[in-house]
Amino acid sequence: MLLFTITFGGLLLMMGHQSRSEALFYYFRLEDQVPENHLLRLIDRHVNFEFIRAKLKDAYSDAGRPSIDPELLLRMLLVGYLYGVTSERKLAEELRMHLAWRWFTGLGFDQEIPHHSTFSKNRHGRFQESNLFQEIFEEIVARCVEAGLVKGEHMSVDGSFIPANADHHSRVPREQLPEIAKVNHTAREYLVELERENPVEPPVPQQEKVSTTDPDSTYATKEFGERTDRLQRVFSQAAQLFLPESSFVQKSPKTCVNCE
Repeated sequence: MLLFTITFGGLLLMMGHQSRSEALFYYFRLEDQVPENHLLRLIDRHVNFEFIRAKLKDAYSDAGRPSIDPELLLRMLLVGYLYGVTSERKLAEELRMHLAWRWFTGLGFDQEIPHHSTFSKNRHGRFQESNLFQEIFEEIVARCVEAGLVKGEHMSVDGSFIPANADHHSRVPREQLPEIAKVNHTAREYLVELERENPVEPPVPQQEKVSTTDPDSTYATKEFGERTDRLQRVFSQAAQLFLPESSFVQKSPKTCVNCE
């Protein structure tokens, strides 16, 4: 910072001026930049993510190039959920700038951020096929039980309507969903190919259909606007089983049709 002596009305003023020149090298530790009470530091201290590799060991090949660490991908996705970054492209951009996020994911400044398309391929591929997110949820609940944070003596159920990222035209029979997840092109392109190869037949009565973008959503609509111009939105009916004394969710959200 440069200091200028300015004469104003016969008085000398010491006015600072911040230089915007960039240093070639910076010497500091990311560890020193994250406060002790930061949310990500608390999560890293109390949650061991090593079990992710054990759960995904059958989803990786024994040959070929080493993959991106699945724990890194899950940590990045967790950061996105915690801070409301729903776009994977935006998450990769924001991670480049945030010191605490880099520290939590273990990415130094000399390491490249994984490409946003890597998230899509893993989330719609091996992560979905291995039911990883449900297993992670159950693993964390089990560790809360071991730590005495979950007693199971008194439980409450809270249900609510949540706008779903889904559309009526994207629904397919549930048994087709794993097959759609395996393809690299979009679900809509896949459905067009299915219709071209297989003529459309009358639907089977009471056949359950799920959304390809939000399989957990239940098809329920509400009308908005005037009677002459009504809009419909698809809602997900979510029900959570939680413990009031610790505020831990013990059951993951399910559609009300399939609530247990």
